[in-house]
Amino acid sequence: MAQPIRIGFFSVQNYMDKNAFSGTIYYMHKALRKRNIKLVNLGLPRRYFQWRKLLSYAEKVGFVRLKNSQLGEQYEKFITVVQRQLKSTPCDLLFAPVASKELSFLETNLPIVFLSDATPKLLHDTYKIFLTEEDFRTASNVETAVLSKANKIVYSSGWAAHSAVCDYGAAANKINVVPFGANLDIVPDVNEIRQKYRHQRCRLLFIGKNWQRKGADVAFQTLVSLLKMGIDAELIMVGTVPPAEIQHERLTVIPFLNKNVPQQQEKLNKLLLESHFLLLPTRADCSPIVICEANAYGIPVITSDVGGIPAIVKNGRNGYMLPLSASSHEYADLIATNFVNKDAYEQLVRLSREEYDTRLNWDKWAENLHQIMVNTLEGV
Repeated sequence: MAQPIRIGFFSVQNYMDKNAFSGTIYYMHKALRKRNIKLVNLGLPRRYFQWRKLLSYAEKVGFVRLKNSQLGEQYEKFITVVQRQLKSTPCDLLFAPVASKELSFLETNLPIVFLSDATPKLLHDTYKIFLTEEDFRTASNVETAVLSKANKIVYSSGWAAHSAVCDYGAAANKINVVPFGANLDIVPDVNEIRQKYRHQRCRLLFIGKNWQRKGADVAFQTLVSLLKMGIDAELIMVGTVPPAEIQHERLTVIPFLNKNVPQQQEKLNKLLLESHFLLLPTRADCSPIVICEANAYGIPVITSDVGGIPAIVKNGRNGYMLPLSASSHEYADLIATNFVNKDAYEQLVRLSREEYDTRLNWDKWAENLHQIMVNTLEGV
């Protein structure tokens, strides 16, 4: 039997922390450990937690002056550690999730599989994270170099892949599109999901931090519209704090739930089990993991057609996408139509879970990534 390939997991993020990058890199790492590969942990992820504030600052200002800053020095220390590790524990290939900055410091002959959910241009257009045009140009130059350096490039959506080719000259034959999975430790049994059928009140769940970008105001107005239509509804908002004037007896606000705390994770699990729709009228997004998580609990998602969401949501199966211009009344009409018709709603629940089981889970993602890695090595 052939020896398993040795994959170096290359990221400066603390990929042992469920809160880092919303837990996505943690679950990537966890899923890859289950495959028939030897996963080599590069860097010292837990120790780099002390400079997370610096890393967050870099996200805002781009790449300008990195080599002359404390942050740049930390990246160089990280690379020194990695190079020492590669000498003692050789790898066949490097897997670099969301690691443009790290790769820009690394010199290696090893084949590289790079993964991301966006490009600097998409982040610039939708999130406005760069303070100056110079910052944006510097980030774009780094991205171009990294995409050229990588042997294979994996994106979570066609939206991101299209930008890589059109805006950064990435070779189309390098690119694969693989949707992300759900950041969950426990997935409920299908029989548990069916209990939501017994509840007469329509419970809407909103999960997101940024009030404006995630469309929380539209979500709240959707609740108001449903109540005016005579639909018995409530809205639970998790992860954000509304403006002071946003109050309603049918609105419950939970500012934060930490998945690293078992009691808070259990509270989130209970909310997911008891909710009928995930309402996410987001204004800008890449690949919201929360959609995959909702589908794991049989929750159809009512969201907007922006960013990488079309790679996750299939209209009429695991939810619906509305145009960015859609009003709260249009959201309310869609929810009411699908909730009042119990047969239609139960089919949405069943199909939502089916999409999770077949497509939107980390095991399926890891299966696809493993094959991409094998193909990469065969092509070197």
